Amino acid sequence: MGRRRALPPPPPGRLPADGPPPRFRRPLVERFRYLGGNPELWAGAIVLALFAGAAAFALGSDGAAIDRLPLVAGLVTPGPAAGPSAAHPLGVLHVASGGIDELRALVQAAPFDLGIVGGILGGAALVGLLLGGVAGAREGGGLDLAVTFFTDLLAGVPPFLLATILLVNVEVFLRPAAYLPVFVLLYVLVLWPAYARLVRARAREVAQRPFVEAAEASGAGAVRVLRRHILPNSYAPVLAQMPPDVAGIFFVLTVFPFLACFGAPSGNPVYPLLTPLPNGVFPEWGYLLAQGTCHGWSVAGVGAWWMYAFPAATIALFGLAVALACDGVEKYLARAHAG
Repeated sequence: MGRRRALPPPPPGRLPADGPPPRFRRPLVERFRYLGGNPELWAGAIVLALFAGAAAFALGSDGAAIDRLPLVAGLVTPGPAAGPSAAHPLGVLHVASGGIDELRALVQAAPFDLGIVGGILGGAALVGLLLGGVAGAREGGGLDLAVTFFTDLLAGVPPFLLATILLVNVEVFLRPAAYLPVFVLLYVLVLWPAYARLVRARAREVAQRPFVEAAEASGAGAVRVLRRHILPNSYAPVLAQMPPDVAGIFFVLTVFPFLACFGAPSGNPVYPLLTPLPNGVFPEWGYLLAQGTCHGWSVAGVGAWWMYAFPAATIALFGLAVALACDGVEKYLARAHAG
């Protein structure tokens, strides 16, 4: 037998020893095959893209005046309320200070609501995923004990209620322009433990699987094991928890302006203590739903269904899109990870 020819060394820069696992080195075109048979992801992404387009349109058209509804006193007339028409496709929304075209108000509110929900869910999910993953991977350590204590402490209190209580107590020290950013930060502070609790339980299970033990036996460091094996297998609870949290966010944004509508007139000093919005003419879907319910039932009569039906449908459609997108992303990542 002749001598076996030695194989040439791999080209420089190919297959680094500390690079991602082979499944993540597939060509980009090949990854698109995981999008097939995933209607949830497509449907959710399309609807969210439409909301993003509406937000971009509002930012471009309203400019610096985007944070205040352009109320017109002449749109509020005695007698029956103005319903959907050619001039106002979704009807006229009545608020205490005047009226506004409801379609314009819903579009104008899109960038704020996308920013509020995205900031809260994104921040809480990121913190909860990292801390929960590290705590689950190092069971019994100092971080695990701290995360467990904090999550158990807040487990019995709904995040939306705790965020509202904290906001009411700190608003007296803030300027109105800071209400909404502080509300987002407080909500992230009380919401991430719910995600960390779920991720920690999943990470503890993943850390005991054979492929993690094999990676540790091969000399992989703690950070590498966490990044390559534990976190990619622990994201599912986060995606499953996001849609219910969207409902909690809009509960705060809707219920308290609704109570303020009945309990205090617009401009009353107690109004800011009931809602994270900086003023009584702020474009936000929950506020529009609260005003539409308040004035659509109590002032314009039960027949003014469009005042609350269209804001409610907008919030419901947005929540459905988030739920579909989360389900689709979970399915896509699971198929890509297994393939």
